Amino acid sequence: MKMNKHFFILTTLMMLLICGTPLATHAQLFDGKREGLILGGGIGYAAVASGDYGSATGFTTLGKIGYGTSDQLIIYVSSSIISFFPSLGFAYYPNLDSDYFVQGALGYTSADNDSILSISGGMGYELRDHMALEFMLGYNRLSDTYTSSFNIFTGATTTATSHSNFITIAATFNYYFY
Repeated sequence: MKMNKHFFILTTLMMLLICGTPLATHAQLFDGKREGLILGGGIGYAAVASGDYGSATGFTTLGKIGYGTSDQLIIYVSSSIISFFPSLGFAYYPNLDSDYFVQGALGYTSADNDSILSISGGMGYELRDHMALEFMLGYNRLSDTYTSSFNIFTGATTTATSHSNFITIAATFNYYFY
């Protein structure tokens, strides 16, 4: 199995983040503050639409692991239907007196001659400590390069690239450990 360079870099960064968390002077795991290590997951409902593949709706899950630099900013890696692979994201609470937050994520991966770009953004509301309702809008662009013809007399091949765009809307109920 061939290891993707981007996946290796992202995994290494997350391991450094997780291993470095206990070394931070203000970090205490799961102390009720959004600082330090944060683990989360949720379930919700999503709709996916693509001009090439049609549309579909159904239940979705969401997983996040990250680090809160303060009570206002969280940096995380997430995985859900919003992005077809783990993406690097953030959540920002503009006002500490409010339970609303904004979030976004960006990701890119490639394997062989294929690549996927993922961008998402949204907002959320912390219903109470550790529980949040989140709304996300995501865009994925899949580029697929393939051999479209092969000439048996000359050995020449012709390649083509197709692009597929996916728009995703999701609402999830999440629980976070912090």
